[in-house]
Amino acid sequence: MTANSSIEAFSSQIRAMTIYKQINLYLALLTFIFTSFCNAPAYSLQKGSLEYLENRFDYSQLNPVELNREGDIYFEQALASEEKPSREKLFNYAMAKYFLTSKADSKNVYSYVQMGRIYDDMNLNRYAKESFYRATNLDYRDPFANFHFGEYYFKRRDYNRALVYYLRSYENGFENNFELNFRLAVIYEKLGDLINAKKFYNASYEMNPEKAAEYQQKLQQIDGLNYDKSEYYYIIRE
Repeated sequence: MTANSSIEAFSSQIRAMTIYKQINLYLALLTFIFTSFCNAPAYSLQKGSLEYLENRFDYSQLNPVELNREGDIYFEQALASEEKPSREKLFNYAMAKYFLTSKADSKNVYSYVQMGRIYDDMNLNRYAKESFYRATNLDYRDPFANFHFGEYYFKRRDYNRALVYYLRSYENGFENNFELNFRLAVIYEKLGDLINAKKFYNASYEMNPEKAAEYQQKLQQIDGLNYDKSEYYYIIRE
């Protein structure tokens, strides 16, 4: 064996060992992330251990697009699951994928939004808000991020905050989104702005004619209030 062939063989062994080491670290990291996300308080306590594993793993080898795709599969399966244990397990699998995406691509807005949605479903408010804030800080106008941050506040009946994010989503590309138009209609009705409520109920009706009877009834109720002739109509516009 020549000196060059010996060096080449040795280099191949080093590369193989490096790949093997990275695979083992990836599996360890993925397992650790999954078990941590099963219990958010535990994740906080174990953060130091996670950082230790992170520093030894090369995230540049990961594919953020593929990770998001895999995360979405688990996410959709979780939404479709009617059994709580199965739903939580699938959400944890999805969370692990999105978390790795955020490490491989720290500016990936979508991964933070999806993590926020999972935390929201689990009623982990602090972690949900943190994820949504990270997403909107990365891209202030992102319609997807703003819509789901609005959803977070809407579920908690904080309609004024929800309106801020919904409108930002509407103004930046989601103006033809049925769910957004319907949410805006509901919020404006609850806040007493029935002119805008009627506007967005009409828009929702055009996007979803199958619910025509429901929307027509709602519009008739608004029209029956003679809102535009009331004193309140002029007060809120001064």
